[in-house]
Amino acid sequence: MSVKIAFEEVTQVYGDTGKGGGTRALEHFSLEIAERNFVCLLGPSGCGKSTVLNLAAGFEKPSGGSVLIDGKTVTGPGRDRGMVFQEPLLLPWRNVIENVMLGPCLAGWPKVEALAQARHYLRLTGLERFERHASYELSGGMRQRVALARAWIGEPPVLLMDEPFGALDAQTRLVMQELLLEIWEQTRTTVLFVTHDVDEALFLGDRVVVMSASPGRVLLDLAVDLPRPRTEEILTSPRFADAKRRCLRLIGEESRRAFGHLEGDGI
Repeated sequence: MSVKIAFEEVTQVYGDTGKGGGTRALEHFSLEIAERNFVCLLGPSGCGKSTVLNLAAGFEKPSGGSVLIDGKTVTGPGRDRGMVFQEPLLLPWRNVIENVMLGPCLAGWPKVEALAQARHYLRLTGLERFERHASYELSGGMRQRVALARAWIGEPPVLLMDEPFGALDAQTRLVMQELLLEIWEQTRTTVLFVTHDVDEALFLGDRVVVMSASPGRVLLDLAVDLPRPRTEEILTSPRFADAKRRCLRLIGEESRRAFGHLEGDGI
């Protein structure tokens, strides 16, 4: 398949860069993601996972290197990329279907078309009975399902997800993961998914990319050799356990290295 997203020797520095100053979030970060792939980013806290997403979304520009979508340099946000954040970020004065329709309405879609598409994605996310509910009347998992429907309604070829299920309880989280995979199997959107959870990454991804401690770079690019469609039974399979041990060992080493640097700085 063709390359959909490419990071080429990306460096990202925050703060005053004079005389070598500033904080280096990413350094020599290179990664290619094929069209229709589901790739999960793992790594210790502060390794630059969210920075990678922000660069792909066009919210930031790299200090060095290039970020490309379909071979074209990312210069800012675009309708070809959807984003799902850690929090649903729903507008409380709009009901469920109005929140889902927001993007198409701002883009000038005919209302009839926007409404039909919104209802389609509410059906896929199991929320068709709640379209007239206010966001504050929904559970956390239901609000995140609204956020998923809102991100998918424009059918962007790329979906960027920043720990969208991190605040959910374990059972709701698994249900959301299964729901996400069901929709992805139908749409085959290219997904770049950031998580701290190794189980989640291996359950969802075609590939799991493990990043180093800050400044972030790619340490491991692991093809997940697990059959699809995936159900919770796969979490106890020997192949899953082997891949999990490999990822945990590497993340643990990087976390200890990062902690050692902090101790060396007197923190």
